[in-house]
Amino acid sequence: MAMNILIKSIKATYEDSGDNAVLLCPPHPLMGGSRFDERLERISQRLSALGISSLRFDYREYRRGLGEVEDAKTCLEFLKGKHSKIAILGYSFGSVVASNVADLCDLSVYISPLPSIDSIEFRDSRKPKFFVIARRDQFIPFSESLEIYSRASEPKDFIILDTDHFYFGKFDLLAEKVCEFVQKQFR
Repeated sequence: MAMNILIKSIKATYEDSGDNAVLLCPPHPLMGGSRFDERLERISQRLSALGISSLRFDYREYRRGLGEVEDAKTCLEFLKGKHSKIAILGYSFGSVVASNVADLCDLSVYISPLPSIDSIEFRDSRKPKFFVIARRDQFIPFSESLEIYSRASEPKDFIILDTDHFYFGKFDLLAEKVCEFVQKQFR
């Protein structure tokens, strides 16, 4: 069951469903990104059904990316006190945030990753990672998405979905593919 909680003044929705957990980083806060993002909610619901906990959070006031990375680290510390293995997932702006925290987690998932945004850049990690690339993304050219993936170190995997940056009509497929990867890695 989802609970709304506060973690050092960070508003979050926590679903305690099992030993392992996923921290979900929302898209850009100045463009409406929040823990209530429909893509993140669908992924959380599917994780819960699989017995995997999740934590979605809102960034505090906008701080050009660096502060958002700190918010993710604060939420990660909360999860580390309660769960065995932790994955970090980010969508769009959240993918860049997540990449800056990935070394502190067991695995990562990047949905429509960006090379950089505001004052942060996408960072590589040697941990297992999964990229979800939208073929018709309006914000990042398909070739650039493939380049981000190709530069990433192993172990890595990816999927290309025939959709745009917002994954309209593909929310359930997105959740299914992400959760398959996470569940497999947590075994």
